Amino acid sequence: MDLLAHFCVHLLETLFFLGLAGSLAVVSITAVADIRELFGKPRAESL
Repeated sequence: MDLLAHFCVHLLETLFFLGLAGSLAVVSITAVADIRELFGKPRAESL
């Protein structure tokens, strides 16, 4: 039983850090896109 609990802790720990890394990637990509939109050249809007 102790082995199962130990395995579950490591599995959840790994999933937590993978989720954290994914969130960091999304925030980074969104920040770059927002900065480009704020400080980039204005684009012509297409109808």
